[in-house]
Order: sequence, then structure tokens, then C-alpha cells
Amino acid sequence: MNKILCPTDFSRAATNAVEYAALIAEKTGASLTILHVLHLPMLDTTEAAMAAGDVLSDHRRQATDKLHALVQFVSEKHQNKPLQIDYLIRESLLTDAIQELTRHQGYTLVVMGTTGGSNTLEEILMGSNTEAVIQNVKTPVLAVPLKSTLAEFQHIVFASDYQPEDAAALQEVLQFAHLFGAQVEIVHVSTEENTAKAREYQHKLRQALPDYQLQFQEVVHPDEVTGMKDYLTRRNADLLAILKKRRGFFHHLLSQSFSEQLTYQSKLPLLIIHE
Repeated sequence: MNKILCPTDFSRAATNAVEYAALIAEKTGASLTILHVLHLPMLDTTEAAMAAGDVLSDHRRQATDKLHALVQFVSEKHQNKPLQIDYLIRESLLTDAIQELTRHQGYTLVVMGTTGGSNTLEEILMGSNTEAVIQNVKTPVLAVPLKSTLAEFQHIVFASDYQPEDAAALQEVLQFAHLFGAQVEIVHVSTEENTAKAREYQHKLRQALPDYQLQFQEVVHPDEVTGMKDYLTRRNADLLAILKKRRGFFHHLLSQSFSEQLTYQSKLPLLIIHE
């Protein structure tokens, strides 16, 4: 992890995500770029284009001032361990801008704010933007709810569906956890107990990751999503990590509205790693 990208619309949720991104950058020594996107207006006449150009220039000036102030604020908070931090302004759709930067500029983590389940315009927009990025950007995404309180991660849960692809994703999570001295639990939720399958999976995973002390938990619940929600609450987890696959465990969770997913635990950041 050497380059972190954190988009902002200057909302409270986005600013909270910037705080998390700065903390991770400090821990990893990664550079941090704060991104703001200016949306291009729809134009149908030359006069409209001229007027829109003036408005866009004004928005760019305002955004530049806000970004400069935000970078200065974050830098001052981390002055004991200076960060390599800058900002970018793009005229694009947010998802397109993030795709271009992660594909061609070497960003290895995207940190975004989300606001959970509410009906305010800000929260609807933030939720839809985050969901779009998760669906279309292949770089790991850390989604940070508005109500998350900034703190170093201590208890991370990795949601597993006992597939071979878990090993590579879990290694990323374990390396991330090591930066914070965090505990990682590998949690599998199913509607019925399958001891033989669990033992086989755990054995293979320990062989694939011999340098780590792996902790496994089996949860039996008639509804997988509810079972995981209950477990996270009971164990007071502070980060849920999920491997996003084309199909499989939690596919139905990730296919729901992203804001709806976080209503059960509005303070729980979510780390999504793509297959």
C-alpha cells in the first residue's frame, strides 16, 4: 500500500473518511491524495456553454480553496509524523475519475465516506457514489460511515465463504491488521453446521498462510446476513472485510443498496477487496 486516494465532496461524511485515510497513510507511509470531482454540465447551445464555463471556473476556484485548507488542516494534525499529502481536481464523473487514477496512477486503496441509511439528499448521494465505486473500481475500497469515530482498528472480522480465493484477500487483511496490532477473526456463517468442510478449509488456509496465527469462528444461523450482523455486534468488531466475488457468500448483501447494508451498524467501516 503506497498510494491512497480519498474523494471528497466536502460533506461531513467525506471529511470523516479523509481522517481515516490520513491515519492509514501515517501507519503505512503511503502518500495521500484528496480528490474532488467537478461534474460537467449538459450543454445544448454555445451561450449555455459559455455560461457553464464561467460557473465551472468559479466552482474550480472554490474547490481549490477548500482543498488547500483541508490539506493544511490534515497536515497540521499529523505534524509529528508528516504526511505526503496533495490534492487533485478532475472534471468527470466520480467513478470514471477513480477508475482512471487507480488503473494508471498506481493508487492501491480508495477511502470513501458513506452515511448509512437515511433519506437526506446528502446521504442518498454519498451512498450511491460509494456503491458505484465498489461495483466498478477493482482497487480495495474502505467505506467509512459518517458516525464512525476515528480510532486505530483493534478487532477486524473477515467474512469467509470457504473458497480458495479467500487466501489472497485474507493476506491483504492480515497485513493491514498488522499495522494497527489488530486481531483478525475469520468468520463463516451458514444455515447448518458442516464440521468436515470447515476443518478442510481451515487446514488449507493455514497451509497457504503459514506465517500467521489464524483464528476461525463458525456461526450457524438460519439467515446468513442476520447471523453476521449479530456476530459483529456481539463481538464489538470495528472493521468488516469482505471479498467481493461475482457470486457466493454475501453476494446478496453487496447487491443491496449500500446505505441499507450499514443501517445495522452505522459505525462499522467496511473493507471491500475484489476477487
